[in-house]
Amino acid sequence: MIYALDTNIISFLLRRERNQEVVRRFEDEIVQRGNYYVIPPLSYYEIYWHLLRKKATAQARIFNGLYAGSLSKAGMKEAEFVKAAEIRATLEEQGTPIGSDADIFIAAHCIINGYTLVTDNTSDFQRIGCGIKIVNWKK
Repeated sequence: MIYALDTNIISFLLRRERNQEVVRRFEDEIVQRGNYYVIPPLSYYEIYWHLLRKKATAQARIFNGLYAGSLSKAGMKEAEFVKAAEIRATLEEQGTPIGSDADIFIAAHCIINGYTLVTDNTSDFQRIGCGIKIVNWKK
């Protein structure tokens, strides 16, 4: 299985001491069970921007190690942009938009590539539908 780590899950992994359950689940799913993970491009952007803004060099080193261990370092494909636009249009048409375009792109990345999204923000992503697979390592 390939897991895509949402921004909030990466944040939890960067603050290991306060998020032992997420760290335990990551180690169980990735190290023990031999699954893989990716960091979606928009999660990378959100984390890296946040670390730069806070000048969090120690966490940036941890993040760089986490990113180096991820399966995919590819950018987004055209199909992902199309899927993101479809998701946003559908949600707006239903009157249930999501406040973050980044979340829409993360969802599209997972749907197009068949990844299981690991997030603590299940409510927004569940509204997306489109066959997105979601798990929450925080609970």
